[in-house]
Amino acid sequence: MPRIPAACPANFAGHYTVNPGDTMFIISSIFRMNLSELIRANPHISNPNVIFPGDVLCVPGQISFPCCVTLDVVQPSELGEAGVALVYTSFVGTQAISVMAVIGALPAGFDSLVAEVDIPNQITTRQQLYPSPQTPPTFSGTLSFPTAASLTPDTIIRVFPANSTTGNQGP
Repeated sequence: MPRIPAACPANFAGHYTVNPGDTMFIISSIFRMNLSELIRANPHISNPNVIFPGDVLCVPGQISFPCCVTLDVVQPSELGEAGVALVYTSFVGTQAISVMAVIGALPAGFDSLVAEVDIPNQITTRQQLYPSPQTPPTFSGTLSFPTAASLTPDTIIRVFPANSTTGNQGP
């Protein structure tokens, strides 16, 4: 008798019916998600090492690739300031986010911008953004993630000013 969940966690992306030969590891790889997230989303499977064809699994929410996100301004900004993030699978098969930001002038005491990506309960990482030669410059950079990390709809991307000499970072 197939095991079917009574309910799935919030933000789940859909259901998956187990096929012959499937394992939780294979299924997590198919959906490019962290194995522990898949197991956590399926408490009706008492032993994740033993699944049967016909079992129904909850697939946690994640981001479809590629996608582009316009970054929201969280503090008052000048006309023309903007930011975007492109989420995609890189040439080497890892998940990547390329961030681009345009800012009229950096605040006093800062000489660069930093992008931060926070994947809740998984990883937070930062990357310096590098300016283009135009005036005003467009700052850009790419952050790559191991396949063990899965970008989810609650992933937060921030861009903030930084001082490359002192290490100080702005809000």
